[in-house]
Amino acid sequence: MKMQLKFNTQTGFTLIEMMIAIFIFSVVSVMAYGGINYVLKGQSYLKSSSDQLRDMQLAFRYFEKDINQMINRSIRNQYSDIQPAFVGDEEKVFSFTHAGWRNPANLIRSKMQRVSYELDETVLKRHTWGQLDGAIAEEYFTTELLEGVESIKMRYYRAGQWHTTWPPLNSNAAQQIGSVPQYEIPHALEVTIKLERMEEIRRLFAAPTTS
Repeated sequence: MKMQLKFNTQTGFTLIEMMIAIFIFSVVSVMAYGGINYVLKGQSYLKSSSDQLRDMQLAFRYFEKDINQMINRSIRNQYSDIQPAFVGDEEKVFSFTHAGWRNPANLIRSKMQRVSYELDETVLKRHTWGQLDGAIAEEYFTTELLEGVESIKMRYYRAGQWHTTWPPLNSNAAQQIGSVPQYEIPHALEVTIKLERMEEIRRLFAAPTTS
């Protein structure tokens, strides 16, 4: 009678094999996490850029609506000093009078409104006043239009010339009526905005035809 010896050929992993497997798994996990993190950051960047672009388009729509209704109507401040119908500098703010102020409640008030656009640090804001003459400087309503603004540059066009301020210096844009100089309004405005993580965007807005 012959005896048959059976050997168990199934053996477990050695310690070295386990360490190698764990090392490989760790490397793969780190690579996978890095890829996912990169994708998530990319999505966050795209969403942020998309939100900025949407807000910029909204700000431009405000510009276009207000400028299309701009009128040559000067105002008096709370000290009764005459303010030109349009006032603007190069890098921060411009203000003007526009018509077409909606009145759904049929209030007894003018359809004209004073509006101002201002860059406050990195936020572009729109201010509106409830009255034209004698308004207190602090009594206004503010809408924050655009965040993350690095810079804004303005130019004003009239009669074949571009100006960086309005009323322009040393120009014939003013007409003397009595003792008060009356300034015309620009024919067009050029707005250049630089946002974070975006290139400069330049838009040209035409004002209503004036004399």
